[in-house]
Amino acid sequence: MDFGQAIFFYVALLKLADAATVLGMWYFCWYLRFYKALVPVTKGFPTYSKYTDVALPLMVVFSAVFHLIGVYRRDRIHFGFRAIKKMCEASILATLVFVSILYFRGDLLFSRAYLLLYPVLLLPALFAERAIAHIAWRRIQFQITRSQRALIMGHGDLLEMFWQRIQYKRPYPVKWVGRLGKPDPEFLSEVRYLGTEEDLPNILQQQKIDSVIVSYPTTESDRYEPILNFLSNELVSVKVLPDFGKYSTFTYHAEEECTIPLLIFNQPPTGSSDRVMKRSLDLLGSLIFLILFSPIYLFLSVLIKLTSKGPIFYSQRRMGADGKTFTLYKFRSMKIDAEKDTGAVWATQNDHRTTNIGKWLRRTSLDEIPQFYNVLKGDMSLVGPRPERPIFVEEFRQRVPKYMLRHKMKSGITGWAQVNGWRGNTSIEERIKYDLFYIGHWSHVLDIKILLMTLYKGFVHRHAY
Repeated sequence: MDFGQAIFFYVALLKLADAATVLGMWYFCWYLRFYKALVPVTKGFPTYSKYTDVALPLMVVFSAVFHLIGVYRRDRIHFGFRAIKKMCEASILATLVFVSILYFRGDLLFSRAYLLLYPVLLLPALFAERAIAHIAWRRIQFQITRSQRALIMGHGDLLEMFWQRIQYKRPYPVKWVGRLGKPDPEFLSEVRYLGTEEDLPNILQQQKIDSVIVSYPTTESDRYEPILNFLSNELVSVKVLPDFGKYSTFTYHAEEECTIPLLIFNQPPTGSSDRVMKRSLDLLGSLIFLILFSPIYLFLSVLIKLTSKGPIFYSQRRMGADGKTFTLYKFRSMKIDAEKDTGAVWATQNDHRTTNIGKWLRRTSLDEIPQFYNVLKGDMSLVGPRPERPIFVEEFRQRVPKYMLRHKMKSGITGWAQVNGWRGNTSIEERIKYDLFYIGHWSHVLDIKILLMTLYKGFVHRHAY
């Protein structure tokens, strides 16, 4: 069978396996709850038939919700983070829908402990089932699927990226018939060179080609039209890699909206559930820090008040996510009206405007502690690009390419640039590279890594002054 038929077959098996897991865990939950009395039975032993009567509706509800949520989309059928995330969302929603149906039907006699235990047991069972299915599929797909005979046309960085990833992941069996275009791309040296674009008609006649992959840099976009015009009259599948990389930095993917294909650039990498989890971690972390380290705030407040005239705290407008400004709080480390004569400028080494205690506060980053209150309010996150003053933002956006894209995520107390040494009066260009790398590769694991790195290398720095 060809790859499309194999995927259809695999998805059908997944649907059956998911339904069997949903049903099997419903009965297994009965066994643990009532037969083994995992949770003590205090209100009598319910009839077995009451639970078996709703088993089929349960399976239907879960199957329908899985379809609606997109669990069986091609990019989510293989075991991985995206598949796990979508399975969690779908399972929780399906459980809520099923419990709501029971409520409106008047079936109020189901054990609440049972209904709570079921999703807790179901999720790991679904993950295990998907992992086993993925391993089995990876082993058999190359035996049951006919290899696609593919022809490559073009060159460029995007084609090189595609080649490297498809060779590494091998998502489907493919036999590279050859390539057309420039004779010398090193990354395609193992693919037989068949000639230039003018040889395409002869190659299609001589070779049985299933698909043609076409990719050129944006500087050679005029090559697409004659090639695609010709291929529109041929019985081959055409895969185009549109190179819009210069317009994008950290996200670049295709979607469908109202049946129209779209290319999406620079969309924030966090989905709704990611934002909820990141915000939950911010709330927990900021509360813990504010409570546990409150004696330090008192000590620093007294120290600042005794060593210089002026308020303890200093507030400043900064630009955060989506270009919105907010008031950022710091312990005051400079003299009153420090910018009265100079205007808005960055602090420099041995800056005469800093107070005696202020130099130490800035060197150790202790002046940043009040920003945990900004995190608690929701202005900032624990991890993210550092917020900048609007007056500097206007300057940098004119000078540094893609500078504004760093505002696609909420600002942070610490960030990937800071733990790698790009803080204080250092290169803005290099700092932006690290900020955009963070946004493009964001994950909860990366946030945790940055927090841990901050503990041992992010507070004291030679450029913090």
